[in-house]
Order: sequence, then structure tokens, then C-alpha cells
Amino acid sequence: MKNFIEKIKNKKVKIKEKLTVFTGTFASAMVLAQARVFAESNTGSIDSFINFACDWLTKIGGVIALVGGVMFALGWQREDAEGKSRGLMTLMAGFMLVAIAQSKNLFGL
Repeated sequence: MKNFIEKIKNKKVKIKEKLTVFTGTFASAMVLAQARVFAESNTGSIDSFINFACDWLTKIGGVIALVGGVMFALGWQREDAEGKSRGLMTLMAGFMLVAIAQSKNLFGL
């Protein structure tokens, strides 16, 4: 009977500890979630540069994709597996560059 009472007391202690940790974590999350930040975004000069750079990266990526397409076509003509592979890799690299340059909205620009 004495062991049973000790087990019940230990369970109560564990439940109290868990409840205390949960309550503290929940209260901390609520306090941190209520933080308000008033900051002014003065990034006009860098935004114009990023727009300029993204325009040029789109053009450069298009040229790289064009070169990759030509390399892929020449690989088919010569029946060269390595040439086809390099052409596809260059083509994908060009389109990836275009996609990155066009996705500046993802970064808040």
C-alpha cells in the first residue's frame, strides 16, 4: 500500500511539472507573439539597383539557355551523349537564372 501511495504522489508531481512547463511555454509564446515593430523601410536606392540587376540577369539567363539549346541540338546531330548532357545542363542553368531573377517578389523586393 505504501508503494502505491508513493507512485500516485510521483505521478502527481510529474503532471504538475508538465503542466508548469506547458503553461510557461504557452505564456512565453503569447508574450512574444504580441510584439509590434514599427520600422520604416528606406531601401529605395538598393531597390533600383536590384531591379536593374534582375533585368540584366533575365537577359543573361536567356542567352545562356539559348546557348544550351544549341549545344543540345548539336549533341543530337553528332550523336554525342556527353554533348547532349552538357547542353541540357546549360539550358537548365539558363532557365534557373531567369527564374531566380524573376522571383524577386519572394524576397520582398
